[in-house]
Amino acid sequence: MARDSNAISIIDICQSAGVVPIDLSLWNPDFAIGSCLKWLCGGPGAGYLWVNDNMLDRCRPVDVGWFSHESPFEFDIHNFRYAQDALRFWGGTPTIAPFVLATNSINLILSLGVQEIQRHNRRLTELLISQVARACHLICPREPDRRGGSVVLDFGAQQTAVADRLAQRGIVCDGRADGMRLSPHIYNSHEQIQTVVAALLDQT
Repeated sequence: MARDSNAISIIDICQSAGVVPIDLSLWNPDFAIGSCLKWLCGGPGAGYLWVNDNMLDRCRPVDVGWFSHESPFEFDIHNFRYAQDALRFWGGTPTIAPFVLATNSINLILSLGVQEIQRHNRRLTELLISQVARACHLICPREPDRRGGSVVLDFGAQQTAVADRLAQRGIVCDGRADGMRLSPHIYNSHEQIQTVVAALLDQT
């Protein structure tokens, strides 16, 4: 649709990268952006930008740094030439701690394999949904192929009480206006999901 309208396409994959296999060469967007938080487990302070090759010559970033320069070690501010690749968007030296943390986390995710993480996530989310769906309203899609890695549940008037019950049992969830978001990752187990189910349904 964006190409048909001669519009630039920008895809935010923050909620997908690390749990859903992504093939940007197949999607062919102009840009893809995201944070290294969430499924990439990269901690705060690091993000990423993917740029389609066909956009490079069309873009002249305003906020540039020495990495944006074609020859960064010239240190000539009066003869600035954009890097020929996506480095032109980088700017200056990144904050080192978030950069190192995110690099190691992404390498770990890649070594585990995003497809394996997705399979594990789907096993746990299907278990969760199958046991609690009758007690709440399911906000996210029921079909796994239409759902990301999170399950969003709405307990209506009991939402606050349910969230408090989870907190009392040391279970962390993300409360949003449209529901309670639970996002089991590769480090979560079947037994932990059963503990979550028991807390959601107030089982002792």
